Amino acid sequence: MASRVILFFIIFAVAARCASSLGGDTLTDVLNITAVGKQPGICSKCICKDGKVNCSSKGLTKFFPQHKWAALKNFKPTIVDMSNNSFEKITLMAELPIEVLNLSRCGIQVVELAAFRSLRNMRVLDLSHNKLSNTPELISMDVLNLAYNDLHTLIDLGVFLKLKQLTELDLSGNPLAELRVYDSGWGSTLKILRLRSCQLTDIPIYFMGHFTNLERLDLSDNLLTSIPKYLNQVEKLLYLNLNQNPIRELTISNEMHWKLWGNAPRLLKLKELHLCNMPILREIGPGALGYLESLEKLHLSFNPQLSYITATALTRPAKNGEGYEWPMVKELYMKSNALSEVNPQLLSRWDLLTAIDVSGNPFRCDCDTQWMVDVLVPIVDKLKPNASEAMVCSAPKQMRGFTMRYVHEVNRTMECVFTIKKNGAVVIKSFIGVLLAVPIMAAVILLLKCAILASKRTTNSDQ
Repeated sequence: MASRVILFFIIFAVAARCASSLGGDTLTDVLNITAVGKQPGICSKCICKDGKVNCSSKGLTKFFPQHKWAALKNFKPTIVDMSNNSFEKITLMAELPIEVLNLSRCGIQVVELAAFRSLRNMRVLDLSHNKLSNTPELISMDVLNLAYNDLHTLIDLGVFLKLKQLTELDLSGNPLAELRVYDSGWGSTLKILRLRSCQLTDIPIYFMGHFTNLERLDLSDNLLTSIPKYLNQVEKLLYLNLNQNPIRELTISNEMHWKLWGNAPRLLKLKELHLCNMPILREIGPGALGYLESLEKLHLSFNPQLSYITATALTRPAKNGEGYEWPMVKELYMKSNALSEVNPQLLSRWDLLTAIDVSGNPFRCDCDTQWMVDVLVPIVDKLKPNASEAMVCSAPKQMRGFTMRYVHEVNRTMECVFTIKKNGAVVIKSFIGVLLAVPIMAAVILLLKCAILASKRTTNSDQ
């Protein structure tokens, strides 16, 4: 019996000693170690397993103090997820080998100075969907997400000075009044920049020049009325998203800078362009996208007013000065617009497409769109079986409701219908001309007859 008492006191003393060495955790914390990997302190409230601390959606109302983070030293966490909790302030963290830290959706308003300074291995920091009005002091990292906070300006973000290896930055959903960055050199490493829903009306001349290695840019859901001309400074851009901007038309007149902007590059390497969900986009004119010579994926879908895409929208003068050239587009998406036809000259090689969707448009089925029935339907169905069932005729009345696939299967030749095309070529003009010419000629003849009769009467009276 005495030996058991002595053994109990030895265990108690060891436990107390462990509690002291773990930075103030209680004895209960130390003894609360289970077989499934539970650790004292933080891990009594979160799931600690395989190098990951998962505290997401645990109802936490206060950020863990530094000594509790220090207690995880032996656990060596590399991923910490604190998302979907509720604490306004982030305090100092202990030195840990954390590589990914998720603090999104926590209502954070303040990040204490140097809170992340001890996290020297951090590669990814997610502070999105919080209430930050100022950018916290940051350490070197690869990926930073500050989306959907309350940042109003980027003028004095000296915090970016240390981000010499940052490759991905998300500032979406912030009401940014100005886009200005001092020449700190931090932007030269960026490859991905997201500025979605930032209320931007333009991109300043000196802003894009910082991002010389940028490859992907998201400017969707802003207030841009034209494609920002200073994008020409981003020579290596491969992906551009301009969805949901109030651009009314893309024509050579308002996109002339793509062609004539000094010696600046003209997005010559751009491979993927998104122009979808544009509420007032109506027209894409001749050559408007012609200088995207490397374009492979074009997304032009869900534009309710887009009724006209000229045959030469993607063409550019050939380098030898003879004829025109087209980019070798591989994927074309023009779903659910207001298009009455797809021009056969829009692309040079329809047979080289690897994906296409032109469904959901009010197509006019007549001799002008016969090529769609004869040529495009087989291409569409080859890439995706039965997809041409969604290519439905809306006009003329006798064709309404027929699918182009059905018209193809019955080998029907569609009739020509008098129409007035968007480009000003009026098919019915000659017919109207004839109708107008008949009464005019009749009037002229009548006038001549009257003149002759009057002349005869004058002659007879003189005699």
